[in-house]
Amino acid sequence: MLTIAQIFGESPFIRLKAHGEKVHACVRLLREAFAALEAGDQARLRTVAEQVFALETEADDLRNELHEQLAAKVLLPIRKEDLFRILEHQDTIADRVEDIVAIWTYRDLRLAPPLMAEVRSYLERILKNCELAEGIMGRLDLLVESAFSGRDALTVSKLITELSQREDATKSCQIELTRKLLAPENQLPPVEAILWLRVLECLADLSKHADRTGHGIRMTLQIKQPR
Repeated sequence: MLTIAQIFGESPFIRLKAHGEKVHACVRLLREAFAALEAGDQARLRTVAEQVFALETEADDLRNELHEQLAAKVLLPIRKEDLFRILEHQDTIADRVEDIVAIWTYRDLRLAPPLMAEVRSYLERILKNCELAEGIMGRLDLLVESAFSGRDALTVSKLITELSQREDATKSCQIELTRKLLAPENQLPPVEAILWLRVLECLADLSKHADRTGHGIRMTLQIKQPR
């Protein structure tokens, strides 16, 4: 029996999955970058930032190759628009990681230990959402083989629902952390406050686009409703 990939020729999902692997390699470096920031190790931070920049460029190359492949491809098991949407949301994740690590290299942005602990907790929450999105993308091969239907589609749909719920829960955390950063008693210099607010926005974007990547995949699923 022929698989979907064999029927439709070289599968664009191979590059989409490879692109996701590059994107989430960027995301994983955020922990190391934050640890270097927390330790005041600017040299290490810049080294990690360069690794992120290189991975983001490689992700862009894969995105461009996929665009070219899709421009010439006629038959797909899902709509091209859906695949493009998944790709662009996924690509934005790498862009925001690049933005965050770049900001951390602009100046010494260490905060008082209690605030740094709060930021670390928020960062971990965002990273867990991204890890869940990575796990969903890791099931792409199974979805392609099952024509985006059946038991695999149902399992992925449940994971996407979990991701959406987790993303919703991050919004109140961002608001509370923003209030703490701007509290009069913390007295952050204006430039540092502005940079940290931008970092929080970028972290929120990571979670948002991870969720939208999942939602894009959900739009491709064919799940039979119980009678």
